[in-house]
Amino acid sequence: MRLKSEQLPAHLNRPELLPVYYVSGDEPLQLQEAGDLIRARARELGHDERIVLEMDTGFDWGRLQEAGANLSLFSSKRIIELRLGDQKPGREGGAALAAYAAGYSPDNLLLLTSGRIDRKAQQAKWFKALEQCGCCIQVWPVEPAELPGWIMARCRRQDKRITRETAGLIAQRVEGNLLAAQQEIDKLALLVDQAEIDGEAALNMVVDSARYDVFDLIENVFLGKPERVSKMLRGLRNEGIEALNVYGALMWGFRRAGAIAHEIARGKPKEQVYGAYRVLERHRKGLNMLLRRFTPDRLSALLVEALEVDKALKGVVEADGWRLLEKFMFTLAGYRLDET
Repeated sequence: MRLKSEQLPAHLNRPELLPVYYVSGDEPLQLQEAGDLIRARARELGHDERIVLEMDTGFDWGRLQEAGANLSLFSSKRIIELRLGDQKPGREGGAALAAYAAGYSPDNLLLLTSGRIDRKAQQAKWFKALEQCGCCIQVWPVEPAELPGWIMARCRRQDKRITRETAGLIAQRVEGNLLAAQQEIDKLALLVDQAEIDGEAALNMVVDSARYDVFDLIENVFLGKPERVSKMLRGLRNEGIEALNVYGALMWGFRRAGAIAHEIARGKPKEQVYGAYRVLERHRKGLNMLLRRFTPDRLSALLVEALEVDKALKGVVEADGWRLLEKFMFTLAGYRLDET
């Protein structure tokens, strides 16, 4: 079956969950929140053990079969989480997913997450097999005209009121990035005592809150200014900004750039693509420079490098996450950081 993301909470109220949930899309916040809802409900229903599999280069698809077949030492029910990121399963992965769908254990719940899945992939046997036994949820970005209303609704969740004008200010600032919008809402809810957030408070907090702005940092990465990038990254770290927040904003811009590059490579006029992705005029110079530095295939390959940063920042591997983040930003800026 297929569900819209807004239908998911009601679906999860059922007494038993389906054996497979596949959440896909390019909006990190919606992916994260949909996954959180599924995990929370699964835990309520007794899925106390969780196995996380990250697809990277050379991923062994036999691990999925092993995770589904091995008996748990701690719980009769488990969550198997398979994160594809922006990669496709390929022939071997497709066969493994189809086999899992054909022989799943009712004690396991498979939570599969990935970037947006195109129409061709939705016709593949593995996708249809997952759809038949489970639930596929495709999350979509919020349209610009709908974003102020989305921000107002999010504020109400935190017992705060905000005018449409003030919500529009935040929407203009984050330019469609829901993760950034939620971070601004959380910050305002924490720092503004009164129930209503006025325009002046939002202006002071959202526009001038940080000496070094995350989105300005990303712009300098695209423009190829490593010295400025290094200085701004240190500034953000000193201000207490979480590295994962910086990484999340960077990957939102990077994935969008990769999608744009592939659209142009398929023969679509650049200006038409920029318009479709709502690239503002002031950001086009940096994007143009990034696309001149890297081919579409090279941008896709860099996602593997980005995955190593993600693992370090989340503590999956022992490494200096800030250092790897800076190294990755330098790579995107067109420079290689010496390992000294």
